Amino acid sequence: MNLSATIGATVARQILSGSLYFAGMCITARLLGPAGNGVLATAMLLPQALYAFLNLGMGASHVYHLSSGSGNPRQMRAANWILAALLWVVVALVLAAGSEQRIARFLPGIHKGLALYASLLFPLLLLAGWSSSMIRGQRDYRTYNRTLLIHPFIFFAMVALLGLTGSVSVAAVVTCHLIGQLSLWLMSESRLGKIAPGATGQYRLRDAVAFGLRAHVSNVITFLNYRLALYLVSFMLGATATGFYALAVQLAEMLWLFSGAASSIVYPESAANSRSPEALEAMVAKVAKLVVQVTLAGALAAAAISSFAIPLAFGKDFRGSVAPFIILLPGIVTWSYMSIVSNALAGMGFQRVNIQGAILCLVINAICGVLAIPVMGTSGAALASTVAFSITALYTVVMYRKIMAAKRAEASGARTDVETFVEGDE
Repeated sequence: MNLSATIGATVARQILSGSLYFAGMCITARLLGPAGNGVLATAMLLPQALYAFLNLGMGASHVYHLSSGSGNPRQMRAANWILAALLWVVVALVLAAGSEQRIARFLPGIHKGLALYASLLFPLLLLAGWSSSMIRGQRDYRTYNRTLLIHPFIFFAMVALLGLTGSVSVAAVVTCHLIGQLSLWLMSESRLGKIAPGATGQYRLRDAVAFGLRAHVSNVITFLNYRLALYLVSFMLGATATGFYALAVQLAEMLWLFSGAASSIVYPESAANSRSPEALEAMVAKVAKLVVQVTLAGALAAAAISSFAIPLAFGKDFRGSVAPFIILLPGIVTWSYMSIVSNALAGMGFQRVNIQGAILCLVINAICGVLAIPVMGTSGAALASTVAFSITALYTVVMYRKIMAAKRAEASGARTDVETFVEGDE
């Protein structure tokens, strides 16, 4: 496999997807306004949070086991369907039993009917995410990239149609996501039937869930890090400020397109090549350096044009998104480097380092957010995230270097006083 070409193709897919999402965001933000955009962001938090908390890490588990040659595609697909159905039933029953007041307490500005409707996205996120992860686990990156383009294309086309007909509403935008994720799942299933029709490897659901839960803990805490500031802004400052900050976060996260593309390749490749520490370390260093250079260049350009580009693209009402967007950029750059390193660690089986880093980030983010948001508003939320991301990146890189030093020593037959580093989490 040509790693550079594969990452380049994945970046191209990410850029195309990001462009389609960006165009869709321009339409929805302009027509919904800051308050409406805040309600949409809060409504989307429900299925996103459910997915983050309840996906059990099965996607990461599928990638790891298939990449390392111990997966069974047929059994994995069956487990996906059963688990998604069971989790959906539990969530639906809990929401149906909740009162309007209780739902409004946790999701400010959202009524029960909208919450129930948005929750339908949860099982589709599970099925689409798990199925597409199996394609990545097969290391069929060409099929993987083509498949993931389904959702952004359908989402943009439907949002554009809503904009032309003047039918944009929060519920309508949620519907666009629902149809997009349903299409992604069905396409993934169709392609899995072609590239993974047989049953190979010794696969046990118990082992898959055990591995997945370790990755899941890290992913849950990371999700909280991404969305904690947004929730604190919603809770402390209201819908309009949430609309400003949500847009700033969405725009800033677009700079992760390159690092996200590279990480999606580094993880399975690290799992497949974890026994060659020197080659693996060289690959990670090369990819991480390139990711930082590209992300930094993008951040500098974005900071230079944001003061007039954001109001131009989304309307003058969104000037309040400029300051938090600029403040988020340093954290975005440092986190992009860390994402490569953390995915390499996960591929080698060292999820505990990522869990520790995620906890550190969450604690710093929460403390700084509570202190800064009442004083600095949305800029305080952005500053808290940037500080937390930067400190966590430093911690993760230090731990990665210690682990790789130990693995090199182990590979050369030398004794090391950090033996626990080379044992992984197995």
